[in-house]
Amino acid sequence: MAKKSKFINGTCQQLLFSPKGGIQGALVKEKGAVVQVTAHPDIGALFMRATGRGKRLRVLAVADHSPKTADGVHPVYQFESFADASGKAVKLPHADSGNTTIKGVVAALHFARHGQPNGVILKTGEFIHLRPQGMSQTKLEVGSKVNAVGEVRMTLLNTRLLEAHEVNGIALH
Repeated sequence: MAKKSKFINGTCQQLLFSPKGGIQGALVKEKGAVVQVTAHPDIGALFMRATGRGKRLRVLAVADHSPKTADGVHPVYQFESFADASGKAVKLPHADSGNTTIKGVVAALHFARHGQPNGVILKTGEFIHLRPQGMSQTKLEVGSKVNAVGEVRMTLLNTRLLEAHEVNGIALH
């Protein structure tokens, strides 16, 4: 049985933070009642751009009937998409699940938690994540031209992050 989407059209009461400081959803007042809309961390950054305390929020979401939400103080819904005033889904900017190409010039190297270079920041502010082995394969440095293909999502700074699987014609493994 397919889960049925609900059109939630209300006022944002507050954004909800994850333990790591990202946005993981919002409390929304709809018809006098508060509901919680939770989102995958990759989408959370878009909530900051789309809404804020006291602003209108329109989304399509599916009721979360998991045991963890059974004792909640309000209904919980899993975000599916933003919606227009009529309740139709709105395509998310830069949230394609397919391949996206990003081109640019390297402005800085990015480093993993333990100090290894794991990607590059372009002059546009976009982040291309290559992992340390991808950096070894591509030998990118500041000033290098980049043509990268992969899946894109948004950072908390509302810039694109590309999880690269190909850079300058080199397939990353």
